[in-house]
Amino acid sequence: MDRPLPLIDDTNRHYWEAAREHRLVMLRCAACGTWVHPPRGACRVCRSDRLEPEELSGRGHVYSWSVMNSPGNPGFEDRIPYAVLVVELEEQQGLFTIGNVVDCPLDEIEIGMPLEVTWEDVTDEITLPQWQPARRTEPSAGASR
Repeated sequence: MDRPLPLIDDTNRHYWEAAREHRLVMLRCAACGTWVHPPRGACRVCRSDRLEPEELSGRGHVYSWSVMNSPGNPGFEDRIPYAVLVVELEEQQGLFTIGNVVDCPLDEIEIGMPLEVTWEDVTDEITLPQWQPARRTEPSAGASR
């Protein structure tokens, strides 16, 4: 069975179009600067609907993870075992995304491990952000925590 792929709509189009270009882009509130992900119609902090797509650094750390050892997710049987990560992005405390880890033995994953985004070109239309151990761990000059 083919692996399930995301459905692109007007709410998330900015994210998937940028991913196709190997850029990590999420919504940011123009009123208060809060990053908003997953995409929604208003900022969770100030309730403004002035949300604009903006590029992120592509760096974060492991907030949590789970190793899948049993079949049950159609389309992923040939990947067992694999890890699903919750990644906290460096731009904002509490800004999370989900992905898989690549180029890392599963027994080396740990909470707080620095990560950087990498890209899996699945089809001509869908590129998935995935995560690998960071080669450099210094935060960018504009990062806030």
